[in-house]
Amino acid sequence: MILLAKIGVGVLGTAMVAGAALSSEGFIAVKVQEKQADGTHLNLIVPAALVPATLHFVPKMKLQDAGREIRPYLPIIDAAIPALEDCPDGILVEVKDPGEHVLIQKSGGSVVIDVNDHDDIVHVSVPLRAAQSSIHQIAEANQTM
Repeated sequence: MILLAKIGVGVLGTAMVAGAALSSEGFIAVKVQEKQADGTHLNLIVPAALVPATLHFVPKMKLQDAGREIRPYLPIIDAAIPALEDCPDGILVEVKDPGEHVLIQKSGGSVVIDVNDHDDIVHVSVPLRAAQSSIHQIAEANQTM
């Protein structure tokens, strides 16, 4: 009976550590709502720590163009993300047109993008730390090609 209790505590402890590791970088949230009567409504929340692991399964050839295009901007990205982390929360960009509204803001340690147009309402929240590591991983794809 004691052995079973020890095994249970070990399994529970392992699950808690795994959960803490997955949530350590925050969560990516994506919400999409089509405004049509039968439109799709998508609500997706994913641990940001899964993105770098998932990128390992993407064929390098699929990341080649993005990597080549983003590489020259890595110094700017590396300077901007820590600066964004240190700055207070607030609106970074807001665009209002008839029937369209785009809002990009910093909230906590995340960049939040909200778009409301004629057809859709879209909300995306990405932790800055996760974005930086994923951008570097994409930039390093196929560097030798």
